[in-house]
Amino acid sequence: MSITRQKFCYLVVLNEKFLTWLASDLLLQIEQVLSQIGITPSN
Repeated sequence: MSITRQKFCYLVVLNEKFLTWLASDLLLQIEQVLSQIGITPSN
């Protein structure tokens, strides 16, 4: 496997992890704001 391909795969994996972390963090913040307003998400 070429080095550029390895770097690309590494970047893709890193990007997916970052996006997942970003999305979960965003969801947590949204839930906090909603609960402060008085709207609780139905679980």
